[in-house]
Amino acid sequence: MNRNLLLAAVSLVALSAAAPAVAADLAARPYTKAPPAMVAAIYDWSGFYIGINGGGGSSQGNWDVAGFGRDSSHDATGGTVGGQIGYRWQSGQFVFGLEGQGNWADFSGSSVGAFTGNTNSTKIDSFGLITGQIGYAWNNVLLYVKGGAAVVGTKYDVSLAGVSLASANNTRWGGTIGAGTAGTDSGAGASADPEPDPEPLPAGEPEPVASGANADNGFGGSPRSA
Repeated sequence: MNRNLLLAAVSLVALSAAAPAVAADLAARPYTKAPPAMVAAIYDWSGFYIGINGGGGSSQGNWDVAGFGRDSSHDATGGTVGGQIGYRWQSGQFVFGLEGQGNWADFSGSSVGAFTGNTNSTKIDSFGLITGQIGYAWNNVLLYVKGGAAVVGTKYDVSLAGVSLASANNTRWGGTIGAGTAGTDSGAGASADPEPDPEPLPAGEPEPVASGANADNGFGGSPRSA
């Protein structure tokens, strides 16, 4: 009985000793490099940009007759298209910028005077904006507010039965303020600025030449923009 136990023990040792030899005969497993960890792209808003814009607008025009009061009022509405160029720089998640914008416009309107019977017409044919911006960025999405100076080119005309009686051109400076969004589809490259930002154009009295041309000739009221 003791003999059998001894043989069994030797057999086990022999088997265990042979096991490394069997393992050594196997081919080594090929080394493969682990794939790099995915890193989210971070968008930097710093740099120059250029773009185009378009849309519509409206401006209220009021015509007064000296000594009598309001002759007529109307809204000058229409479309506009233009371009803008600017520069932004980013500090942390805050973004600062400067922008210049120039637009062609066709905001037109007219009304018949209550006192004069004349047709008083107003047309805004151009405007420009020079604004500063401050915004907050969530990677490739930017929300911002902006404000600055605005200049508007306006034409005034007084007519009767289709015949022009007097006209004048006027350039007005004022202030503007607005807000908007900008975004990009990727972590790098140019951004697209939908800019749904309503920007009031300057209001105020036209230059004296506009009211003088109308009032001095007795053709009707002097144009005023509300």
